[in-house]
Amino acid sequence: MSDIVSCRFTVSGVRSDRDVKKALQSLYDIFADHGLGQAAFEITGDEHAELIVKHLASVTPDPAIIDQALARAGNYRVISTHLHSDHSG
Repeated sequence: MSDIVSCRFTVSGVRSDRDVKKALQSLYDIFADHGLGQAAFEITGDEHAELIVKHLASVTPDPAIIDQALARAGNYRVISTHLHSDHSG
């Protein structure tokens, strides 16, 4: 069985529950095609939110594809990426 890992993207524009819903729907529309699994946002109250994406260790998420999906949903953009994944089960 392959390891499940996660990576983090710092995203601008996601500040409310409504933003989270719109952004996640756009991401879920592309996830299966790109080997990605679950996603969640951590809204910190800052101008940026953290997007956590779980995926198989054999998959490397493409920040450009994530950014494009977010941009289709609203004024949301990836501003930094942390692809060094931690094993999470």
